[in-house]
Amino acid sequence: MQLFQINVNEQQSVKCSLYSNITSGKIVIIASAAGVLQSFYQKLAQFFQSNGISIITFDYSGVGESLHGNIKKENSSLKNWGNRDLESVIKYTIETYPRHKIILLGHSIGGQLIGLAPSSYMADKIILVAAQSGYWKFWNGVTKIRMWANWYLLVPILTKGFGYLPSKKFSRMESLPKNVAEEWAKWCRSSDYLFPYFSEDKLYFDQIKCSITAISTDDDFFAPKKSVDWLTAKFKNATIKSLHFFPEDFKALRIGHFSLFTEKFKDSIWNILLKEVNS
Repeated sequence: MQLFQINVNEQQSVKCSLYSNITSGKIVIIASAAGVLQSFYQKLAQFFQSNGISIITFDYSGVGESLHGNIKKENSSLKNWGNRDLESVIKYTIETYPRHKIILLGHSIGGQLIGLAPSSYMADKIILVAAQSGYWKFWNGVTKIRMWANWYLLVPILTKGFGYLPSKKFSRMESLPKNVAEEWAKWCRSSDYLFPYFSEDKLYFDQIKCSITAISTDDDFFAPKKSVDWLTAKFKNATIKSLHFFPEDFKALRIGHFSLFTEKFKDSIWNILLKEVNS
């Protein structure tokens, strides 16, 4: 693994990791879920590397190795994560590996941000894993109430009180900068999610024409299938292939939102991901 950084503007940079396979003609960029460190995807990256694929992972600005200083002073937003951080990584990859096929793998919010990166249309393939709309009405019953409370009460109150979202204090997520948390909550309160907050010339979903594989799991609390299908449909000029996983199909008790990236699925789901990268 090789560590490096990419400057995204004059003041900020994102820290990246390269898992290089010198025989590879393909390189996968993993766009992380919100509050998830790039190191979470290390085992999958090493698996791809051992199977002839190079990988780049990175931390969004204000998170993990890309947090420089006090998080309360970090002014990055979700918009920045897409049209600046992810965009910079894509452009770096295109310029550094001009003969490689580029595959974008977006997990959760990472898949959403692909539509905000101007150069995403240059990808040869996109894999969306649990990439969804966070609009709270996509949930049902008690979970719908929980999601409403999350975006109308919990996140705004905590973010205002602490000056950032202290999610690391009560979950496995990394804490999020103030602008990221507030923007995320705003999106999740809107039936059209992020789309009302961008002019058409700042959205790139329509420009993507490569093949997309969209993956959902039946027991994913954070990404119900209908929320995944809603976002997938926004890539309306791409060729879409949808895969929906059930835990019992893999002799597992659960898959959820995160577990498919863990080694317990190395001999099953990881091989499916590898097949999609190579297809």
